Amino acid sequence: MGLLRSCSRQPVIAVLVAAGFVVAACGGGLGGASGSGGSGTSSASSAPAAGAGGHTSAGSPAANSGGTPPSPPATAKYRPARATVIGKSTDVVVNPAISAALKQAGITVAAIPPATAKTTLLFPVSGGQIAVKTLAGTVNHAGGLTYRHSGKSVTLTNFVINTITKRLTATVGGQSKPIFDLNLSPARRISGPRSKVVASTIKLTITSQAASALNSNLGVSTFRTGMNFGIATLTVTYAHGHR
Repeated sequence: MGLLRSCSRQPVIAVLVAAGFVVAACGGGLGGASGSGGSGTSSASSAPAAGAGGHTSAGSPAANSGGTPPSPPATAKYRPARATVIGKSTDVVVNPAISAALKQAGITVAAIPPATAKTTLLFPVSGGQIAVKTLAGTVNHAGGLTYRHSGKSVTLTNFVINTITKRLTATVGGQSKPIFDLNLSPARRISGPRSKVVASTIKLTITSQAASALNSNLGVSTFRTGMNFGIATLTVTYAHGHR
């Protein structure tokens, strides 16, 4: 207590000024890292007030001469565990009843690269953002599909799976339309390596907007709202680090 009574205001001000130089030193270091020229401010910030690594030591005179421990540095706040989608694909096993109905109506389907249509429809993932634990978010795809009938055609591109709205949308005639409703209730989430998640048994049913667009543009009545189009498996890889 005698020591505290003997302290004057002037040393306290000196402590605050010294602390200000320490903060300036940290700011100057960031500026130097960005490649700015060595101005008078940045050169002064390299003074040895900071300890190793540019941080003030807890036992330094600047930290303890006032008898008050230094305030903890502000920590960056990151969004909840969301990840940037960077790859893999959505594979669709088409319902045999749909394949038979299209064949009977004379409707052909062709994949737009890089999508493929072999034993299954495969759409490469091109981006998006999801919450890793719940898969909530959006997944974008490259390629698309073209339906043809009697000289008429309908092209669907820019497929986007939204696991929050539980729909798959696509660009049709320059407009984004919901094409499939996604039944995620039977979906099983399979954790692969740390950077990959898989959701399988996703049931796709045709929306009223898709049925109307396909029937009217192709001149058919084959597509109906609620038709079971097939089962999808979604596999995504995502970026590491803070998200």
